[in-house]
Amino acid sequence: KAEFKKCARDPLHFIDNYVSVRHPVKGQTLFKLYGYQRKLVKAYHTNKEVITLFPRQSGKSETSCAYLFWFSIFNEDKTVLITSNKHKNAREMISRIKYMYEHLPDFLKPGVTDDGWNALSLMFETGSRIISDATSESTGRGGSFSILYADETAFVRPAIQEEFWASISPT
Repeated sequence: KAEFKKCARDPLHFIDNYVSVRHPVKGQTLFKLYGYQRKLVKAYHTNKEVITLFPRQSGKSETSCAYLFWFSIFNEDKTVLITSNKHKNAREMISRIKYMYEHLPDFLKPGVTDDGWNALSLMFETGSRIISDATSESTGRGGSFSILYADETAFVRPAIQEEFWASISPT
């Protein structure tokens, strides 16, 4: 119970000790954050808005997935929207989070709702959910989101970006 509370309070403790990722050479391994990834998690945790510019293959997406996963399982009735430039990339983000969930120790695992496990979303018995979609002019329109994670935004055409931000800003 004390360890559960520590994980609920501290995303870095949770990620360092309980989140598994799929390493390209080692296979399943605990996610050991580099210093810059730890700073990213702290930025997400302490700021309302975070804009990043990272090089490719730096672990930004994996780090972001780990934080969004932590947020979703330790908070009730929250909705996280993940957008990416392509449906394939949005599905990949959900796939990474599912992998983290599958390898989580049972004492930390919230239940998943009957209809809450598909290619583009997850919903936990806590009422929190993670949904993903390709970035478009209407992505997120009419929704209410606790966190918006917009991935690969630089690869979205400027006209679509403008419409997307106009659509998502009120939510």
